[in-house]
Amino acid sequence: MGRLDKYARQSKRKEPSKVLPIRLPESIYNQFRKRCEELGLSMSEAGYLLIKEEIEGDLYTMYTNEVAVTTNSLQIPIQKEDCTTTKVIDRKTSMPSTRWTSTPYEVENELPCPLCNQWYSKANFSRHAKHHNFTTREILESHQEIINQMIKRRKNN
Repeated sequence: MGRLDKYARQSKRKEPSKVLPIRLPESIYNQFRKRCEELGLSMSEAGYLLIKEEIEGDLYTMYTNEVAVTTNSLQIPIQKEDCTTTKVIDRKTSMPSTRWTSTPYEVENELPCPLCNQWYSKANFSRHAKHHNFTTREILESHQEIINQMIKRRKNN
């Protein structure tokens, strides 16, 4: 066994896993995402650890201490930490995603179809868009004015 093997993440679990979809207010979701980025954890890992700690107690502390020990910077600071001129700059580990999402068009987990003037479940919208021979992105981005009106009406009701 190599020296780094003991720190490797266990990608395969002996026990099958289940997905736990949870609904959070957007502000809490954003704060949690930022906190996970600071810790170098995915949101799934962090959620798993919180639940596991609730069930098994000290596991979370043990795991995060191990992660902290293995991920701390190895560079020695140039100035003493008690020096008042020292400025600590957080290093961002990941760049914001450039992946397109339909979130700006979503109201109550539904998306508007400007061609039908109806609302469809976000989960099923891609299938609906195929009936019009478009992708979700093509429909939502090419009919901005109608969509904005539909969203405004939906939010006012």
